[in-house]
Amino acid sequence: MAISLTLLAIVFRQIGWTELASALAQMDLAWLAVACGLFLLGVVVRAGRWQVLLNDLGVHRPLRELTLWYFVGSFFNVLLPTGFGGDAVRVVELSQDTREPGPVLNSVLVDRYLGLMVLLAMGLVAGLVRPGLVPGLVVALIALLLGGGLVAAWLVTRPWWSRWAQEDTLLGRALTRANVPAVASSLASYRPASIARALVISLAFNLLLVGWNVAIAQGLGLALPLAIYLLIVPVTSVVLLLPAFGGLGVRELTYVALLSSVGVPQPTALALSLGVYAITVAAGLVGGMLYFLQGLRRVRGKA
Repeated sequence: MAISLTLLAIVFRQIGWTELASALAQMDLAWLAVACGLFLLGVVVRAGRWQVLLNDLGVHRPLRELTLWYFVGSFFNVLLPTGFGGDAVRVVELSQDTREPGPVLNSVLVDRYLGLMVLLAMGLVAGLVRPGLVPGLVVALIALLLGGGLVAAWLVTRPWWSRWAQEDTLLGRALTRANVPAVASSLASYRPASIARALVISLAFNLLLVGWNVAIAQGLGLALPLAIYLLIVPVTSVVLLLPAFGGLGVRELTYVALLSSVGVPQPTALALSLGVYAITVAAGLVGGMLYFLQGLRRVRGKA
């Protein structure tokens, strides 16, 4: 909360309340409704990606249930620090039903990873196809994050962890205690066909993610090239993993800094970020109600 309040204070030192109110007053609610629809569709699409990964690990759950836990995750993403808060809750809740915490945790990590990697790849392609739209530092950051993510995945899934863990050395004992060989083996256990399907679904979801940003921008009267969104949304998605209360402050500062660099007025950029936040809060409220109802069903089932 302290981090969020500090970052928001920095933003509002640059932008007055009157300017922000004026920008928000221009919002076309029809475009905001379109953005909400795209967001809700994105929840179902992400649940489908999660289902593909779980099926490959032998955990079979209906899409309706996984969609429920994604909505619940949205609720906790609003309440807990960083964008991983909802992921942790998804792991805990589905593990209670399946009694398979290992595969569930594995699937949630890979689910998050694939989404980010595809989004960064889309941003890098946009940066190469349309150079000069945003500062070169943004494109370089996207390339660095994508390259680092691919290298990390390659390192984690190498078979040498198991060989080193069998050696009676300080490193071997440390790897065994940390369960690194088992983790590496489990992460490498997906079939290529399943990863390919998950990547295609990730592409579909990320297009929806960009789409609801575009819809909110249209509602504010912004008409920016699509490539700008493809460059800005990946960076914003990554920084939302930093500790902040529901992403507040981190999101706003990032939107203002990046969009103002391409000529968008700061009050309008802030209004866009708050529009995105409003949709996530609305989805979180839906998730909170579903979580409450699910809890009641569990209590009645034990009675």
